Amino acid sequence: MKSISLNGTWRLKGKEQESRGDYINLNAIVPGEVQLDLSAAGFLPEDLFKGKNIRETEKYEGWEWWYERSFDAPAERENVYLVFCGVDCVAEYFLNGQKIGESKNAFIRHEFEIGSRLIDGENTVAVHILSPMAYAHYRPFDISSIYFSGHIGFNGTATALRKPPHSFGWDIMPRAVTSGIWRDVRIEIRDKIEFEQLFFKSDLGGFSVSYELKSRYSDFRNVELEFTGSCGESKFYKKFRAKWKIGGRERINIDDPQLWWPYGYGKANLYDVTVNIYSGGGLVHTENHRIGLRTVELDRTDYTDGIHGKFRFIINGVEVMCRGSNWVPLDAFHSRDKSRYEQALPLVKDIGCNILRCWGGNVYEDHGFFDFCDVNGIMVWQDFAMACNSYPEDAEFLEDIRREAEFIVREYRNHPSIILWSGDNEIDWCHRNIGRDPDTNVITRKILPEVIVRNDIGRPYLASSPYITGENFRDRTLEPSEAHLWGARDFYKSDYYKQSKAHFVSETGYHGCPALESIKKFINEDKVFPYFDNDEWNLHSTDVNLNNGRVMLMHRQVRQLFGEVPDNAEDYILASQISQAEAKKYFIERVRIARPQISGIIWWNLLDGWPQMSDAVVDYYFAKKLAYSYIKRSQAPFAVIAGEISSWELPVFACNDTLTEKSGRVIVTDADTDETLFERDFTAAPNCTTRIGSFPVYYSEKRMFIIKWETADESGFNHYTAGNVPLDLEIYKGWLKKLNNSLH
Repeated sequence: MKSISLNGTWRLKGKEQESRGDYINLNAIVPGEVQLDLSAAGFLPEDLFKGKNIRETEKYEGWEWWYERSFDAPAERENVYLVFCGVDCVAEYFLNGQKIGESKNAFIRHEFEIGSRLIDGENTVAVHILSPMAYAHYRPFDISSIYFSGHIGFNGTATALRKPPHSFGWDIMPRAVTSGIWRDVRIEIRDKIEFEQLFFKSDLGGFSVSYELKSRYSDFRNVELEFTGSCGESKFYKKFRAKWKIGGRERINIDDPQLWWPYGYGKANLYDVTVNIYSGGGLVHTENHRIGLRTVELDRTDYTDGIHGKFRFIINGVEVMCRGSNWVPLDAFHSRDKSRYEQALPLVKDIGCNILRCWGGNVYEDHGFFDFCDVNGIMVWQDFAMACNSYPEDAEFLEDIRREAEFIVREYRNHPSIILWSGDNEIDWCHRNIGRDPDTNVITRKILPEVIVRNDIGRPYLASSPYITGENFRDRTLEPSEAHLWGARDFYKSDYYKQSKAHFVSETGYHGCPALESIKKFINEDKVFPYFDNDEWNLHSTDVNLNNGRVMLMHRQVRQLFGEVPDNAEDYILASQISQAEAKKYFIERVRIARPQISGIIWWNLLDGWPQMSDAVVDYYFAKKLAYSYIKRSQAPFAVIAGEISSWELPVFACNDTLTEKSGRVIVTDADTDETLFERDFTAAPNCTTRIGSFPVYYSEKRMFIIKWETADESGFNHYTAGNVPLDLEIYKGWLKKLNNSLH
């Protein structure tokens, strides 16, 4: 196959859709969004994230746009396709003035066979993108959506559009109702025989390959398929005649198979595979793939009493302790997402994650994201792009969802990192809150599971996160085995968190300010501090109605921990970051200590997609908050962790999320006096938590303990903050110096 890129500069014009006003004309960059082009041309502010500038984009929500560019026709006229990898959102496509198709889904690829329509020399392609708000305005409205708990961002009109749910505003993203050609555009001249689809279903001894071929009937003669692969010294080769003209299935066994393991459990081995198609003895098509050999099982119960239940992932027959983050969009303007991968993705493994949950308000990430996860052993829990709302269930919308799901599953199923498809984010929860049985949801109970059974046999599917069955709906004393722990977001050691019965926590978080240097980049100088009655802080907290609820939530969390709230920016920011860091450390360590009763935590969240005050531990400008270093220590595959005071004692645990026994020595000292409080040799069995011992502690003593350990192959440290709140901020600053000294 040959490919000709049509990325770059296009001509762009637009006007308000339901008006007779004049067009504006400007240049557009593809991939991109019209909002970015309007900013570059001076129609919108230069920095859309500064102050309240993002609100300026709202005046273009009712506009329609025309993209246009010219290109020279290739010499070939057979199997020539015009391919749009992502168009946001409702669009018509034209070639040389003639309409060739239309689309209404920003998430999937759209392609058109154009060979017979090309003319010699210069050709013109145009894309007409309709106003998303105008389109949604004329769609049927689901009255139940207005009963959903949430905020203005959970906008009923958004459900009619297959575009990122957060576009209409969320508690982690601004309202930015984008339009544009946001992914690559190209012309493909395809081989006369190629794969319509190719699926590698792996196991512990090799894989079965299922395939569907695409060609003209007259070209299909004596077709053979050849598979060659290697992972280090492990190799395989198989060549066979295509049994059927359209498709088939073949088993390929591998001697000495090298398995793909999650981070901490072994190497994320990948096989480099070359696939050739021969016709009449001649090579007609070649593809390269990377596959991993592994099995995955989700072993779960629908509900739990905290004891008689489970929710755990089993990879290659081994229960895996999941430690990771929810993954949200890297930018409000998704054409920029991929450019941020280079800085963002290394943080995932550095902070100790072995799993990411791609949240349902997101877009589906580019292959580069999944390639990174494949190589580094990062498991991926992939939601379908629906969240916190009631979605239409008319025949047209259900078919739109079916096509989208089929495309997404086929596009990404060969990535070994994907261990779960999840129907949506919190919609079961929302349905229950308005009195609707979640089991009546046609999308997640019928459409999506049918697509997965047909296209990705063997990979687990979860209807919603959290998943609430009809039985859960009728009896609310039955708690789901997997939960999102938000509640009142009060003190992080409150009963709400301590008494959760969940066996897996897939969302929980705590607020912390970005660094002052970062805040100065997105808050105007006169609004940097204080935060009371501050519309810019409100907007960046994130609330499109400029309410101060989340600003004051962080204020209360700081007051809870320290008893008073600092009146200067530097100390307030530090206090908020300490509050966040201690909270997330507690959430993670509570889960690890509770093995095997709890088998995972996916906290909210690693990175911000726009500059804001938030739960993220790395801000939009890639500055790390204090929580980053705390989490990195708490999430190490092997870590020594203190539990909570009980019966006058503080227990100490070795959390060993590896398949290797660990032996060593641990020493616990007082951060203020350097007095040794606990010292002991230990042996930690593989893949479990082992209690090492305990030492006496009073609730009334406000102290920090430094925990250091050494094994034969590593050393590390951790800490525990003891005593009832409030703490003293000035004393805590001294403890931070001791923690920094422990790094050296």
